[in-house]
This record gives sequence, structure tokens and C-alpha cells, in this order.
Amino acid sequence: MGLADTQLLELYRWMVMERLFDEKINSLFRMGKIMSMFHSVLGHEAATVGAAYALLDGDAFIPYHRGKVVYLIRGMALDYFVAGLFGKKEGFGQGRNPVGSHMCGEPAIGLLPSVGCVGSPPVVGVGAALAMKLAHRGNATLIFIGDAGANRGDVHEGMNFAAVLKLPVVFLFINNGWGLSVPASYSTSVNRISERAGGYGMPGTTIDGRDVLKVYETVSGALERARGGGGPSLVEVTVSRWTAHSVNDPDVYRTDAQREEARRVDPVAEYEGLLRTRGLLDGDGIRDIRTQCDAALDAAIKYADGCTEPDMECLLSGVYKTGA
Repeated sequence: MGLADTQLLELYRWMVMERLFDEKINSLFRMGKIMSMFHSVLGHEAATVGAAYALLDGDAFIPYHRGKVVYLIRGMALDYFVAGLFGKKEGFGQGRNPVGSHMCGEPAIGLLPSVGCVGSPPVVGVGAALAMKLAHRGNATLIFIGDAGANRGDVHEGMNFAAVLKLPVVFLFINNGWGLSVPASYSTSVNRISERAGGYGMPGTTIDGRDVLKVYETVSGALERARGGGGPSLVEVTVSRWTAHSVNDPDVYRTDAQREEARRVDPVAEYEGLLRTRGLLDGDGIRDIRTQCDAALDAAIKYADGCTEPDMECLLSGVYKTGA
């Protein structure tokens, strides 16, 4: 699972893209261009990128509501995705569903369709893992879940079912310490979500989700074990939520000190420093990567602006059966 220098730099590029994309989506949402809710991924970039980078062709995944680069890492075109965020006919979802946060699927890249109810998508992921096992596919499913989802009944049922049948699935809990406004210490009976893994007979571990290489290595190992018939695993990654829960959350439940503490560690800057130390990155390289990501995002936004609004025929396509 060792990464070549080019891959180490690619991880950094994706983290920068995640950061810049998030900042631009925030602005675009406030301009009324994003046809969905917006949940910022700031502070979570190492967790989302490191986990997504561990997926292989043929694997399936269910993302959660934070972070958009997982779609791009798995092969979705940036123009197509941004047009989908804008609710345009030429984009992902063709304007029929809020692809920015929930309820979207794209079989070609392994993205499983899911629903917006917190905790329900993992059951879909477990079903996909069962299908993989029955078909002897040799692939695995990665399920992203926030810490609040850990307390849902359907998540527990899915984990138990996966463990009983030794399904090729990894449950990735991204724990930022808050379920919207409720602290995890108030809503969860254990100090670490990974402690629950033993109750299902599967391995569980908790790692620092601000370390992109640690996330990649841990999730890669769990997926490799699943693909090889070892059954499910639970991986908990701890992160800090820099912003409010969503763009319409006033964040009045956190103190200024708590908000400041959340930003104490910057996962992008931490990884950037590591690459500098290894001699893989310098100031010019950093500027080049940021410039390239910025330009790609601006081009995709321009493309989306020029796309068309969905018509009634498009909106009803696939909803009602037509003909005899």
C-alpha cells in the first residue's frame, strides 16, 4: 500500500481541490446557484480524500453529505458534476435531485443511490456488498457515515447483518464531535465509536482523520481485507468541523473558544508541510497546484452557467412508466 511520489502529490492536489471547491460552493450557494443544501467539508479534507483514494475500480461507495471530491476521484467529470450542482439538464442528476448533499447515484463510478435520511444509506451499501459476495466480484463497498449516524437503528442492523454474513464492506465513521448541534459526548454511550465493533464481531479502530496518509493506509487495509473475504470492518476517523453544520445553521451552540480550537490543526497545511520536508513540494509547486485547481473550477462553473434548465420531459423521465 506504499504510495509513489506522484501519488503523494496527487493526494495533495485532491485535498487542495476539496478545499477550493468547498469555498466556491459556499459562495455559489449564497448566490442562489446551487440547487441543494450545502454542508462544508472544511477541516475534513484528509478524511474524505484519503478514504476515497483507497477505492479501486469495481468497488462501490456511499458518500455522506460533506465533501465533493470523492465523486471526482472516482472518475466523474468536473463539468458534469458542477452542472448537476446547478440543477442543469446536462449535469449529474439532470436537474432532478439535490446532488450536492444527498439522493444521487452513478453506477458507472460505483456511486450507490441513497436517500437523505441520516443513517439509512448504509443499509443500501450493505445490500451492495451482499450482491458483490454472491457474484464473487472480489470488490468491496465503502460507506461514509457521520458520527450522528452511529446511533441509528438501521446502521446497527446493517452492521450486524454484514458481520453475520462476512460481507465485503467497510463502515467509515467520520466523527467531528457534533450531530448538528448535539455533541457526540451527549448522544453516544462510548468514548469511541470503534468500541462498538466488538459487539458485532468485526475489527474496529479509531485514527486521526486529519492525517491523510493514515486515513488512506487504514481504509486501504480494511478494504483489502474485505475484498479478500475477511468480512466487514469499522473505521472511525476523528476530525474537527471548522464551520457550522450547514450553511443555514447559526452555530450558536458552540463558543468562540470551541470554534477556534476546531481550526487549530489544518489538514491541508499539515500534509503540505510533510511534502515540503520530503522535498516533494515547494512554494512554486504549491502555487501551480492551486492555480490549476482554481482554473479547472472556474471553467466548470462557466460551463454550468451556460447549460440549460431541465424541462418537464426531463423531470418526469424515469418517474412514470409510459407505453403498453
